[in-house]
Amino acid sequence: MSNRTTIPEDLYKFEWPSSPTLSPDGQLAIYEKTIACLENNNYETQLYLTDTKGNSRRILKNSGTSNVEPIWSPDGKTVAFVSNAVYGRQVWLLNIKDDETYCLTRFRHGISSIIWSPNGKKIYGVVPVDAEKEAEVFTENQSVDDANNEILQIHKEWDESAKRFNRLYYKNDGIGLQTSLIRQIVAIDVSTGAFEQLTRGTNDVFEPTVSADGRYIAFSSNRENEIKQFCGQIYRVPTSGGEVDLLYDHLPSSSPSYSPDGKWLAFFVTESCQKRLLVINANGGEARCLSEQYPDTLCDMNFTDMRYLKSPLRPQWSKNSQYVYALGTREGRNEIIRLSMDPFQNQVVVIIGGDRTIFHYAYDGDKTFVVAYSTVNHPGKIAVIKVDESDTIEFQHRDPKEEFSITSVPLFPEVEVRLDDCNDQLLTELIVVEPETFSYQSEDDWQIQGFVLKPANMEAGRKYPVLLDIHGGPHSSYGFSYFHQMQLFAAHGYAVIYINPRGSSGFGKEFTNAVHGDYGGKDMTDILNGLDKALRQFDYLDGNQVAVNGISYGGFMVNWLVTHTNRFFAAVSEGCISNWVSMYGTSDISPLFVEQEFQGKTDFETLLKFSPLSYVDQVKTPLMLLHSENDLRCPIEQAEQFYSHIKRRGGEVEFVRMPNASHGLLAYGEPRLRVERLNAMINFINTRLLEPIKAGACTNERGS
Repeated sequence: MSNRTTIPEDLYKFEWPSSPTLSPDGQLAIYEKTIACLENNNYETQLYLTDTKGNSRRILKNSGTSNVEPIWSPDGKTVAFVSNAVYGRQVWLLNIKDDETYCLTRFRHGISSIIWSPNGKKIYGVVPVDAEKEAEVFTENQSVDDANNEILQIHKEWDESAKRFNRLYYKNDGIGLQTSLIRQIVAIDVSTGAFEQLTRGTNDVFEPTVSADGRYIAFSSNRENEIKQFCGQIYRVPTSGGEVDLLYDHLPSSSPSYSPDGKWLAFFVTESCQKRLLVINANGGEARCLSEQYPDTLCDMNFTDMRYLKSPLRPQWSKNSQYVYALGTREGRNEIIRLSMDPFQNQVVVIIGGDRTIFHYAYDGDKTFVVAYSTVNHPGKIAVIKVDESDTIEFQHRDPKEEFSITSVPLFPEVEVRLDDCNDQLLTELIVVEPETFSYQSEDDWQIQGFVLKPANMEAGRKYPVLLDIHGGPHSSYGFSYFHQMQLFAAHGYAVIYINPRGSSGFGKEFTNAVHGDYGGKDMTDILNGLDKALRQFDYLDGNQVAVNGISYGGFMVNWLVTHTNRFFAAVSEGCISNWVSMYGTSDISPLFVEQEFQGKTDFETLLKFSPLSYVDQVKTPLMLLHSENDLRCPIEQAEQFYSHIKRRGGEVEFVRMPNASHGLLAYGEPRLRVERLNAMINFINTRLLEPIKAGACTNERGS
């Protein structure tokens, strides 16, 4: 029986594993697995327990549909997690031995970011609190139904009430308008459920972490008129209650992590779109950068539709407090690197790498890692990896003018133990096309990384239409990850070209920042040079039939391309930007984002110069504008403006509005809408092909 090609509805068969966590003795691991549910048009996340040898696996079934953030008690006997089973999002405790669970908390507005105290007697977490009140709970005699009705009433009142704001940043894509609730840290007694609120004030707190001696909690927070996406400052508060101390506020910072010996605090800072790793004395003081020799960014920047939600990753310490580990993005790959606390040992060592995208990992402080990752031919898996010095690779700098290797990099370390079976059954059904890498010279003699995905069931000697795909960001990157959307286009007989133009992450600070103040300049040249290089190098590409699509920054670039060239037979612009003037005032991350990207030059003349809307009368390409109605990152007015001007001029343009969806539709929107989105894109491009693909060239039917 032969395999079949991809269809949009395969979305309901994918399994997304993430957030593995190791037991204190290293013998067990728990991970999250998320699936898309056809019946309720939503997602379900359950927890799975496995031994680290991969011999056994079982679901930790709970009545909730969202069971996340598993954390082990210090003695390894209990797992705490956050579930929406009753009373909203609450802390649940699971006894590993007898599999019994019970709900520990009843916070009126839920809880997140939970951590255990070192002695196992308390759990700390972040709770939304009304600025005028203390943390609220449902009463003991309040039934689940009454609590649920109260939650619905709270949401209803908020939706129907007038809203007043006095902060610059008052909305967040995927969440909505900011309520009066402020996130604060609480300490919960594990035996009784009683709690104490440790922080107060008008600013949100994030990412609490407790010191090894249990005396302090460090956290990040934002001042008035700052935004979480651009990080904040590092503070600490005594676990016994008391005054909050400011430890670091020089650069935007996030994800604090105490060393096991209690002497140091590691955290990330963001500078010029790059994340670096710093350490300070646990009591504050001058910071020292450990990642000076790693020119790429210390987070997952790879762009894919095969990840449900990103989870923030803290720096991870070795048990002896001599090394700090972090996730880096470099040249389309995610890798785990090791940084030394020794000021005379600044060599960066790559511990785990190869052609893959790592979503999340856990570390036991010694030699064992549990890693959640994807490859170009697998949507996601969980594996235990034992590391020793013979498996590691010293990081080597690459000159921007040096060609990229087109040879695949094997996964290393070579030996790993698979803990899950996610996606294995689906992959037995599908034809999965693996991309080919190419390198080419563009502006400033810089080498640019590109990928080509062949059509599924490709026949030798034939030419195939091309789809040029442009990623968002612009500071994300395409890499070595499974991508459902691209497999779908390959299934329909298209070759997909996707590249990492300047502005992409993982190629050094200069490369990432090169797009600043030059949107639609050398970045567009990189993209078109990549297209031309691929057309010359791969003889199966039909240069007379090239379509283009992109999302977010990619949507901006599609708009920019169709106002500056007529070479595409069709274009899809999704979640786009057309007018930087209105983007400055309407996006949830602006004005700061626009100021950053245009180097502070935000006068109307400059912003209009870089706005596709200024050149809209030059659009001749058939264009689909696909936009989510609840998009707060690139608000839908961006598409509305472009659509109205083109339509008024008699241009060929369609407008597809996705209800109940945010900017993140591609990765975590309602499953039904994700399927509709893919069908809309495919149908629009298929119907505008100059020479329709011959019947039978690619099939979605199973042969026997």
